[in-house]
Amino acid sequence: MPLLPYAKPHILLLIGIAIAAAVLSSGCMQSAGTVQEAGDLNRSTPPPGVASDLASIVSAGVRDAGVPGILIEISTPEWTWNYAAGNASVSPAVPATPEMRFIIASVTKTFTSVAVMQLAEDGKLSLDDSIDRWLPADVAEAIPESETITIRRLLDHTSGIADYDEDAIVLEEYESPDMPVPYQKGMRQSLDAGPLYPPGTDYTYSNVNYILLTLIIDEATGTPYEDYVTRNILVPAGMNDTFVHRTNHIPGPHMRAQESDEDGTVMDFSDLYIQFDRGAGDIVSTTADLNRFHRALRSGALVSPASLAAMENTSLQSRKTGEVAGLGEMSVGCGYGYFTQQNASEGLTLYGHTGGYYGSYTILYYWAEKDTYIAMNSNSVAKAGAVNEKILAPVLQYLKEGTVAGQ
Repeated sequence: MPLLPYAKPHILLLIGIAIAAAVLSSGCMQSAGTVQEAGDLNRSTPPPGVASDLASIVSAGVRDAGVPGILIEISTPEWTWNYAAGNASVSPAVPATPEMRFIIASVTKTFTSVAVMQLAEDGKLSLDDSIDRWLPADVAEAIPESETITIRRLLDHTSGIADYDEDAIVLEEYESPDMPVPYQKGMRQSLDAGPLYPPGTDYTYSNVNYILLTLIIDEATGTPYEDYVTRNILVPAGMNDTFVHRTNHIPGPHMRAQESDEDGTVMDFSDLYIQFDRGAGDIVSTTADLNRFHRALRSGALVSPASLAAMENTSLQSRKTGEVAGLGEMSVGCGYGYFTQQNASEGLTLYGHTGGYYGSYTILYYWAEKDTYIAMNSNSVAKAGAVNEKILAPVLQYLKEGTVAGQ
């Protein structure tokens, strides 16, 4: 069975995401609800009119984007709003609810980056260390110039290390869901392919950079990456509904990761092992927990202000500009597991990351000018461009203008 063709939205973020995909069966598009957790920093709900307007924007966006469902939480200095629209599953049709978990895919990279920054602050490693100092000898020997590639080059994707064939690996697990593909397989695919260019001379987004970072975390801490992230990030940030995925099942209510094949057959990628994407895309979370993480990161609870500034500092090699529907011209660049996009004339500076996995598209953003956090998940990466245009952009415009477009 062929995999659905699409262009993953990792580095493009809002800019020019063009996706080719079959139209998904939408089922019931109006199941929605709100939830407010007593432990949140911002416990107030928005004014009823604001909540109603936002609900209308998101619900209409689900219909117009042609996606099964959306989860979203917006946290401003004044209020927090948590909402779900549409379906968590296409077949059978199951209404989405705000507390549902989902695969956050490449948003995981921000967590891995935070772990590395913590270790640098603690003196356990230096970002200027060459990776051959920390990697297992056989891995280091397979990487040309491992003695000159630094940890920084892995963090900002300027190492020249190629990515693995994710389509092939996911298809292998899809056809044998009880047989996890280990991360070593994709890592070896990448290393066997050889370098793309000399370190530091260009930018290429590669999951393997972050798989290698988990091996460095293992060695620097003497404990597995999974345990380190749980103890030093998830627990301190109060992320009780978040975990590193190590089974082929997501417990509790969750968004199903489903896409439609070219003949309309629904393909369900929810119950696969994701350990092949160790440290690059293997965390499951909720919108509320993602905003807890982002607030903890930006408030200094996880890393120092200097480390956060380093994460925000985008490489020259990664910087691009492009026109974004509804938002104007945006510049985008990659820092350490953290992206910056900006339209300065419109007062729009977004920090964060997106994540694309088969049947799951996640957004984690901090809007600097509004001091506002946005976490969102759609159970279709094939329609990521439509989600950006029909839901994210109108939400941002509403939060800025206070009016619904067309009214």
